[in-house]
Amino acid sequence: MIKDSRNEAGGVRVQEGAVQVDRIEVNVLNSELTTEEAKLERQDTHKEEEREPRERWGNHIEFLLASIGLAVGTGNVWRFPYLAQKNGGGAFLLPYAVMLLVEGLPLFYLELALGQRMQKGFLKIWSNIRPYFTGIGVGQIIVSFQMTAYFPMVMTWCMYYFYLSFSNPLPWSQCKDLNNTCCNLDSAAYMWFESNLQATNSIEDTGEFVPGILICWFIGWVVTYLCLFKGIESSGKAAYFTATFPYVVLFCLFIRGVTLEGAGNGVKVLFTPDMARLLDPIVWMDAAGQIFYSLSVGFGALICFGSYNPVKNNCARDAAIISVINCGTSVFAGIVVYSVLGFREAMLDIPVKDVQGGPGLAFIAYPTAVAQMPLPQLWAAAFFFMMVLLAIDSEFGTIEACIGPLQDYPFFQRVRKEVLCLIMCVILCLLGLPMCTQSGLYIFVLWDTFSVSLPLLFIGIAECVVVAWFYDLEKFAEDIEYMTGSHPNIYWKICWKYISPTLITVILVASLIKQCMNPAEYTKYLGCDPLNPTPVEDWSTDTPFPWWAQLIGAAMVMFPVLPMPILATWHFAKKKLFKNSDELVA
Repeated sequence: MIKDSRNEAGGVRVQEGAVQVDRIEVNVLNSELTTEEAKLERQDTHKEEEREPRERWGNHIEFLLASIGLAVGTGNVWRFPYLAQKNGGGAFLLPYAVMLLVEGLPLFYLELALGQRMQKGFLKIWSNIRPYFTGIGVGQIIVSFQMTAYFPMVMTWCMYYFYLSFSNPLPWSQCKDLNNTCCNLDSAAYMWFESNLQATNSIEDTGEFVPGILICWFIGWVVTYLCLFKGIESSGKAAYFTATFPYVVLFCLFIRGVTLEGAGNGVKVLFTPDMARLLDPIVWMDAAGQIFYSLSVGFGALICFGSYNPVKNNCARDAAIISVINCGTSVFAGIVVYSVLGFREAMLDIPVKDVQGGPGLAFIAYPTAVAQMPLPQLWAAAFFFMMVLLAIDSEFGTIEACIGPLQDYPFFQRVRKEVLCLIMCVILCLLGLPMCTQSGLYIFVLWDTFSVSLPLLFIGIAECVVVAWFYDLEKFAEDIEYMTGSHPNIYWKICWKYISPTLITVILVASLIKQCMNPAEYTKYLGCDPLNPTPVEDWSTDTPFPWWAQLIGAAMVMFPVLPMPILATWHFAKKKLFKNSDELVA
């Protein structure tokens, strides 16, 4: 009996073991089927996305030109040369190249690939990855909106100077009143502050609207709307001219510049390396900041541009081409600018290094030098027309970043693109009107100091962290392999996951420490008394922004940043609430 029962028990155990083996085999088979189904489902998803109706570039050239126009802007002409000369000349090119490879190019590649893979605007993309990350897209819309509210003022000033370039003689070449001792000291600076801007002595003294600036502001927005009202259908066609003609002008200015007396000395000042400056961390910070902002990463415009490409496209090649062209343009523009400043030194004995970046370079130093050339009206008009095109081309992308993501939602799909673009342009035009007043330069500096730089750093960190750690880096790499036919190598993965976010975090922390230790300042115009003239360097002074301006600046920083933690917390709380409700019902 006992023996039989043992045999029966053993038989049962054998049968149970066989059943378990069968179950394992079935599970393995099901797992294999699930994997195959997932692959097929993923392929079907790709096919479905390719069939999904979406705006498209007319051809690949339009995409490249529009992206180059977005990246290459006035900063390549008036900021990079100044930073290079200030930070060690030729030695600055080393940190500049390093930051391009480990910060700029990886983020540029990431944004293009993300938009191209998802075939949506960035607001939908971040929401689809995880609802918690919707705030990144909201922040990108806000920072693009803030950028587009003030940056067109650069185009306005250039447009006004383009108009003045047809005067004979050039207004900044000599004073109308030869007895005005202040004007005789520096006619270009005097005209910039007194005649063109009619600048007040403080940001708190708003003054009146400046007629010439106001007219050019409205003209600029009309031109912008006419180029954008059909979306990428019209802006892509406009890019054939706006993105290529600046290079024609830049090349002409290069040929003229390097043939001027003293040009060699100016270029020498720009590129003479001071290797000791490489030990200064500020030099590396400036290089990283210039790369980050000049490539226009973080705004979301590149994601939108990538989403208008077909899914099957080599975005890695596109990112490399556009980034190299952008940085090459900066170096080439530096040669053009400093060859002319070398000529200025030869003619007027003004040292090449006696120049500031930004408006001071474009509207004082460069016009002073151009006024000494033969046919000055021709070269002045060419330079400022080039600057207008560079500014308006960058504006196309940031406005698209404001409008494009909204059209992924049914409510905005019911609104025609022309109407939506008109509403956006009108709002932005009205918002920027205070910069057309006599204190407009100071308001511009306020926006430029706070509204873009710091928010973009927060967004850049969030992009890298979300894609590498939440979307899953390997999944992203597989997406790129599907699109381009090649798997991204370990270099890109390390940059996306570790190097780029770490580097941007260091820049962010350093920037915040600098802001806390040294309150933001603006250069206010003190004026010059013709009866008691003072040296040109005493016409203006750096002074901290008043408390209310500091509060406005802080709000500009927080508006794009706060949606990220607020919406993440809201979605998390919403999920927990519904989960608890389901448990109570159960």
